[in-house]
Amino acid sequence: MSFVSWFQAPPMKALGLAAAIVLSAPKPAALAASPFERFLGVWTGGGQIVGSNGRRESMRCRAEYSEAKDGAALNQSIVCASESFKFDIKSYAEISGESVQGNWREASRDVSGHMSGRISEGQFVGEFSAPTFSAGISLTSNGRTQSVSIRPRGGDISDVRIELKRHG
Repeated sequence: MSFVSWFQAPPMKALGLAAAIVLSAPKPAALAASPFERFLGVWTGGGQIVGSNGRRESMRCRAEYSEAKDGAALNQSIVCASESFKFDIKSYAEISGESVQGNWREASRDVSGHMSGRISEGQFVGEFSAPTFSAGISLTSNGRTQSVSIRPRGGDISDVRIELKRHG
């Protein structure tokens, strides 16, 4: 189609071509996807908790993640329960480059502290710390499924492994 014939084309054809050009243009950096994007939404699933005595229990979990500060921060809530154990963690994290800093609170034990780590390509690896508690944590998501690993140091729990699926 020549420039003259395109200019004389029916309005819908011209509008369709203009829309295709706009939609295929690269996003400016300000509109780039948030590093937290693969984690957003409501998730459910289950996993296993391992006591320091080696006892294993299955558990059910629900997690919810929402963006804050135009994608530069994340609110997280994860609740899991087994036959004899429950945890209810809420956290808030802000990102600067790949570095993540924030705070967390576990409601059933009334423990709170600081979190830090790094996020890249759908994987967060970091630490939760408080005066009486510390744990390594890893979250990996492809946008449809998510794996969570929590490895407390000391205490009555030695390992938590969770597999979640996104709803919606």
